[in-house]
Amino acid sequence: MKRIILTLVLLVTVTVTFGQNKWQQKQINHFVNATKTEFNLDDAQTKDLTSFRTAMVLDYFSLQKKAKANEITKDEKKAQSKEISTTFHNKLIKLTGKPYKELVPFMNKMREELKNLK
Repeated sequence: MKRIILTLVLLVTVTVTFGQNKWQQKQINHFVNATKTEFNLDDAQTKDLTSFRTAMVLDYFSLQKKAKANEITKDEKKAQSKEISTTFHNKLIKLTGKPYKELVPFMNKMREELKNLK
């Protein structure tokens, strides 16, 4: 049962991944590879990270579309954005076993790197 669920998650991740534009995929890959190196993640952890990082990017993308279409207010966008970030950070904390305080310097470094990624 566990294998079936993992296979389905992987299949969805791959499908969604190929549906994204190349720049977003490049950012996801850069983040995952840097995190794998920084926290010595194994292959299963890397797959999990790829899955929930992709989900986070898709959630942000969807949120941006809603905001552009004026389907949500600025306050709703801010609240939903915070919720997406919190969900991602909680999953990352669980995956790495590190408290948020220890992740902050890495996340700040990654934010700058991703902003300047070409």
